Amino acid sequence: MAVTHLFTNFRHKQGKRAGRGIAANLGKTAGRGTKGQKARAGSGRKISAWFEGGQTPLFRKLAKSRGFKTYGNVSKVLAISTDLLNHHYKDDEVVSTETLVEKKIIRRSQAKNGVKIVLRSPLKVKITYSGVATSKSLTNE
Repeated sequence: MAVTHLFTNFRHKQGKRAGRGIAANLGKTAGRGTKGQKARAGSGRKISAWFEGGQTPLFRKLAKSRGFKTYGNVSKVLAISTDLLNHHYKDDEVVSTETLVEKKIIRRSQAKNGVKIVLRSPLKVKITYSGVATSKSLTNE
């Protein structure tokens, strides 16, 4: 079996050739419209994507953004409510970042920024804290 028989059922449509006369359907202006910068030869590489035709560009109209801002890597302390502690912990257990990860309450990546226990409902279990920040309301209880 020859290699040419493998591709006999595939259809390959020839693309239309621009600029081959009026009878060819893409003659005269060859699909570029009438006159203008984009109708000229080589216009594809001359006009940049952000060019606005001589109008003052948008980035020059807007005020300059001054100062230094960090968006992505701002470390935020993760707040954990006492509801979760009541549900996952028993009496005389220690609450630390390690035990929170073990009980799958938080991920290891979240523990890097620090953890703070916040009072939401009264604590029903007697627990101790190790390496975890607590809210003022929790320490007064």
